[in-house]
Amino acid sequence: MEKIQKALEKALGSDQTGQPSAARKPAIANGTAARSAPGGTGSLDIAYTATRVTPVHDQKLERQRLMAGIERHALSDTFRMLRTRVLNRMEASDYRTLGIASSVGQEGKTLVASNLAISLSKVLTRTVLLVDLDLRSPSVHEYFGVDPEPGLLGFLKDGLELSQCLVNPGIERLVLLPNGRPMHNSSELITMPRMLQLSKELRDTYKDRIVIYDLPPVLLTDDALAFMKHIDCCLLVAAEGHTKEDQVKKTVSLLQGYPLIGSVLNRSSETMPRYYGR
Repeated sequence: MEKIQKALEKALGSDQTGQPSAARKPAIANGTAARSAPGGTGSLDIAYTATRVTPVHDQKLERQRLMAGIERHALSDTFRMLRTRVLNRMEASDYRTLGIASSVGQEGKTLVASNLAISLSKVLTRTVLLVDLDLRSPSVHEYFGVDPEPGLLGFLKDGLELSQCLVNPGIERLVLLPNGRPMHNSSELITMPRMLQLSKELRDTYKDRIVIYDLPPVLLTDDALAFMKHIDCCLLVAAEGHTKEDQVKKTVSLLQGYPLIGSVLNRSSETMPRYYGR
């Protein structure tokens, strides 16, 4: 673990954004929702009018290790800490879109992306859109237990309206743009004009929205690097006992020139101290 941690610190040249160990234990487009801030509090209440709503119960969240959605779960605080650090760094640079990247796959990036998206949606002044951009191996829909169709490819290939492709998993202020059809010509799809225009609209439509892209592994395809310039910043996920030191260094080298705001060491064997209020 120390080698990976030191490689991350050396490559990034800064302190880490967070180190959740959850994997060890276990856009709203125009016209899709009504938004309001009642009583002048600044809190956003979303009434979904066109987006499909598929509620996910706590039991399902826990089975899928989405602990950020379970208020009193011991690991939810881990993702609150990650959320706060990510928000601080994004707000300091007016970033609104975040890519979740990894080196070689099976490092838990989708798990981290999903938990972070849930945790960010708990911030009353923010809305969150989680986009499954890992077109060769999509899995966001599996974590949330939602039907991925028509999803992102319904928008890109079938010409459907975005509102037809979005899903709210019953978590307020969180919307998913899933994908259930693995595609091997993925880099061509994510750089097509319709996708690039979508990424611009998702970023610019609402200033309170954070868009999270679950990206493909950087060292296995050119997809992440092909799309990276259309994302404001990136978070790198590595896994203890899986990601090798040289893979981290190579990934960070390939990401040179793109804002890398931090890293997450997943499956860490370190344990968090028991919270004093529990």
